[in-house]
Amino acid sequence: MRQRRFSSSILFALALLLALAAPAAASSPKGPRYSLRISSGETTFPEWEPIGSTSGGVHPSAQIAVSIIRGGVTVYRDVENGEGAWLSQVPHVGDDVTLESPVGTLIASVVYDGLPTIDPTVCAGSTNFSGSNSLGEVVEGQFVNNVLKYRSGIPIGTRQIGFGEAQVKTLSGTTFGGSFLVPLAAGEDVIAIESLKTSLTGEATYTYTSETERPVGACPPPPPPVFHPAPPPALQGTLTLGKLLHASIHALLKSGLRDAVTINQPGTVVQDLFAKGGTMPAHASATKHHKPPPAVLLARGSATAKAAGKVTVVLHVTRRGRQRLHSAHSIVAVLITTLRSSGGATLNLQRHTLRLHR
Repeated sequence: MRQRRFSSSILFALALLLALAAPAAASSPKGPRYSLRISSGETTFPEWEPIGSTSGGVHPSAQIAVSIIRGGVTVYRDVENGEGAWLSQVPHVGDDVTLESPVGTLIASVVYDGLPTIDPTVCAGSTNFSGSNSLGEVVEGQFVNNVLKYRSGIPIGTRQIGFGEAQVKTLSGTTFGGSFLVPLAAGEDVIAIESLKTSLTGEATYTYTSETERPVGACPPPPPPVFHPAPPPALQGTLTLGKLLHASIHALLKSGLRDAVTINQPGTVVQDLFAKGGTMPAHASATKHHKPPPAVLLARGSATAKAAGKVTVVLHVTRRGRQRLHSAHSIVAVLITTLRSSGGATLNLQRHTLRLHR
């Protein structure tokens, strides 16, 4: 069962020494056992159970000092002779915490990282136990349920009415995960404890422990659903030739030719009118031993569709097209229609062959 903190530094130090002085197993190291512990957070009854502290211990008893160093300056320090050192302060993230025994002999120096932390989803009604931890440290979890105890109607402290341990199932890198056997309840406190034991010279050991505690709160609301826009439909279109089927060379030279194209989404429509008999874009007409010259582009037109619907494309004669058509009595042409959506998709509609007469 998890030990609670005492409001008196002397009582805490005595309890720490008693724990260190417990009979060791036959396989226990013969050298000194050093410990450094940082406790942070808050309980359901902070006025009766303050937990913020930094402490150190050694067995067998010896002079010991614990210091919190911030920016190279010692801001808190306690030196004791055999009773364990204890500070009522918790280091800030980035502070150096040192353990000496005796004074002047550095046993350990830790840069406090504020870990472990408990995820907000460890909440009332949930069995989840997860959060973040320092790399390589062992993690344990608990919950306790304390209530005030009274004498003559006056609160005099707390008593424990419930306790449970977490089952840590995953410990990967700097995160941990697991569960409790029963759902947590409001009014309880949840605790995460990480620790690391290190062997020192002379069969000595040093154990670093950092724990955090907080009241069990309400579960955070679920994140809002993420709506992904539906992908645009496949690009499609149709061509309405209309009067273009009976167009004349004269009309093309004078004012251009018009037709209508329907596109099913915003985009652009480009039309090219080539003289038949040469190589045209998107049409490999070359043979193995002969490649016809490029076809003459007689006219080109384009239109922009701001939304799905029908647009009118006006084909205007090109400079080379005007030269080709100037004295021609008739010409066979191929109309190529290309659709490009605003998303970058491209579609070539079916080609149409037109015969233009003077």
